[in-house]
Amino acid sequence: MSIEQGAGFSDKSKRLVLMVFDAILLPASLWVSVVLRYGELQKDVTAFWWLFPTVAITGVVIFYKFGLYRAIVRYIGPSAMLPVVQGVTIAALAISLIAYLSGAATFPRSSAMIFWFIAILAIGGGRVAVRTFFYGLANNYLSREPVIIYGAGESGAQLTVALINDKAYVPVAFIDDNRQLRRNTIHGVRVYSRKHLSELIVEYGVKQVLLAMPSATIEQRREILDYLSTIPVQVSTVPNFKDIVSGKMAVSEIQEIDIADLLGRPLVPPDEALLDHSIRGKSILITGAAGTIGSELCRKILARGPELIVLYDIAEFGLYQLNQQFEKATTNTRLIYNLGSILSEGDLQRVLEKYNVDTVYHAAAYKHVPMVESNMLEGVRNNALGTWRVLEAVSNSAVSELVMISSDKAVRPTNVMGASKRLAELFVQAFADSAPNGKTYCMVRFGNVLRSSGSVVPLFEEQIRQGGPVTVTHPEATRYFMTCSEASELVIQAGAMAEGGEIFVLDMGNPVVIQDLAEKMIHLHGKKLRADDETADSSQIIDMKFIGLRSGEKLKEELVIGENITGTAHPKVMKAIEPGLSWEEAKQLANRLEQLVRRGDEAGVRTILETQVTGYQPPETRIAEKADTQKLPTYVTPLKP
Repeated sequence: MSIEQGAGFSDKSKRLVLMVFDAILLPASLWVSVVLRYGELQKDVTAFWWLFPTVAITGVVIFYKFGLYRAIVRYIGPSAMLPVVQGVTIAALAISLIAYLSGAATFPRSSAMIFWFIAILAIGGGRVAVRTFFYGLANNYLSREPVIIYGAGESGAQLTVALINDKAYVPVAFIDDNRQLRRNTIHGVRVYSRKHLSELIVEYGVKQVLLAMPSATIEQRREILDYLSTIPVQVSTVPNFKDIVSGKMAVSEIQEIDIADLLGRPLVPPDEALLDHSIRGKSILITGAAGTIGSELCRKILARGPELIVLYDIAEFGLYQLNQQFEKATTNTRLIYNLGSILSEGDLQRVLEKYNVDTVYHAAAYKHVPMVESNMLEGVRNNALGTWRVLEAVSNSAVSELVMISSDKAVRPTNVMGASKRLAELFVQAFADSAPNGKTYCMVRFGNVLRSSGSVVPLFEEQIRQGGPVTVTHPEATRYFMTCSEASELVIQAGAMAEGGEIFVLDMGNPVVIQDLAEKMIHLHGKKLRADDETADSSQIIDMKFIGLRSGEKLKEELVIGENITGTAHPKVMKAIEPGLSWEEAKQLANRLEQLVRRGDEAGVRTILETQVTGYQPPETRIAEKADTQKLPTYVTPLKP
C-alpha cells in the first residue's frame, strides 16, 4: 500500500490523523523534557498537569495556522520544517508564560528549552520517518531501477525529486563536469566526476544514464554524448526548460536521446528577413507536401504567416495526417489539401491559377535509391519529367518563384535516382535562363535528412530493438546528415536569395562514417558489440553485419560538381556554379525522354542518363567497387582503437 492510497482515507481524514498524532507527541515531548531535567522517570507532574493539554491544543492550533497540515507527507521536504520550528517555538514560549503566570513552582523553567529540541525532533522527524517508510518499503524503493543523472544543475536536482516521488527509478549518483560540485550531495545523492562513471555503473548495476542538461550548447551535448557512446549504457534525456515551463512536458518525462545531438553542428540563427521574404502574406504551394521535407516545409511556412498554403500531393493518407495535425493550429492562414499528381498535364497549372500562387516549393520526388534503381522508367518519369511538368505550369502562370528540392545524389550519380534528380536540375537551369524578368527558378541541394522515411537512423533503431544484427553497407561508407527542421529553414532562406538559376548547396558539416554512427547508437541504447565484451550476456550483445553497397549506392557522397562554389549572404548556404543546358537543348531532351518512357525503352533512357548526366556511372560499370564489396565478410565486429 502506498501513502497515496492512504487506506482509503480522504485528505480531511489524513489531516485529522496528523492532528491527533501531534496532540499526543507534544505533551509526550513535554513530559520527556521534565524527566530529563530532573533525571527521575517517576517524577510527579500532577502539580502542573494542565500544561500538557495546553501544549497539545496550543501546538495543534499554531501548526494549523502556519499551514503544516496542508503539506502532503509523501512530498514533505526541508521547507516543511519551518512551520514545525515556528509552531514549537511559540508553544515553548506559551508554556513558559503560562507556568509563570499560574505560579507552577515545581515546573522547571529550563524544561521549555529541552521541550523545544525534543518536540522539533519528534514532530519533524516523525514526518520524515513516515515519508521514508512509504518510499522505502511501501513503494518498493529497493526494487526500482538504479539510474545515474548526468548534470547536477537545477534540472538534475528537479529530476532527482521527481524520481524519488516516482516508482520506477532511483537515482544513485550524479555525474557533473563542474569541479565545484564534486563530492557534494544533492537530495542525498552524491556528485562524481566523469572518470568514475564506468565503476559506478558496475557498482550499482546501472543500465541507464539520464542526461539532465537542457541548457547545454549543441557542442557540449555532442562532446558528452561522444564520451557516453563509448560506454554500453542506455542514454536518455529530460525535456528542456521551455517545454517544462510551458506545461507541454514534465521534468520526469524521460525520452530517448535525439541522435541529431551526435552531429553536434552549431546552429546559425535563421535570418528572419529571408524567412519572411517569399512567405509572409503570400500564397504558397508545396508539391510532395506529405513527404518528410514537404511536411516540415509546411510547418515552417505556416509559422511565417502566409495568406494561403496549398498542400499538393498524390498521397491521400499523408494529406489526411497533415490535416489532423494542422486542424487545431491557431492561424489565419488558409490551408488547402489538394490531391493531385505533378504528372497530370494541366492539373497543377489549374491549381496555381485558382489560388493565385506566388511561390512554389517543389519537393515531390521518388528518393529511395534501391527502389528507383529497380523501377527506372517510373523513377525518371516522376523525378525528371514530373519536374518538367511543374516548370511548365509555373512558366504559364503568375507564380513568381520556384524552389526545387534536390539531392547530393545528383552529383556524379551512381544510381538512377541521382541521375533523374540531376536531369531535373538541368531542366530548372534551362527554365531559369529563359525566364522573363520577375520570375525566378532555383534549386537547393543537400544530403540525408535524419529520421526521414527510409533513413538509416530509424532502421538502426529498429534493428537494435530486435536484438540485431545492425546492417552496415561498408566500413568506409560516409554520408552527410542534417535535421529536417534545419534543412527546411535553410531551403526557405536560400530560395529568398535566388536571382535565377542558382544551385544552392547547404552546409552539411563533416560527413559521418556510417559504421561509427551504428556503434554509437548501439552503445547509447545500452547494448554491446561482441568486440567490446566476449563474455557479456547474449541479450546485451548486438552483432554488426556488413552487407555491401546496394545497387546504385555510392561509398561517399558529394555536394558539388567541380570546385566552382561561392558563399552567400547566409553562412550556411553556398552557391555552386555548374554547367547546364540551353532552353532548346532541354526541351528536346525532355521530349525525347518522354517518348522513350512511354515506349518503355529502358535501354534508350539509360543511354540518355549516361550521355546527359555528368559523371553518371551505372552500377554495372563500377567493377572495382563491386569487387571490393564482395570481399567483405558476412559478420564483422569492429576493431578496437
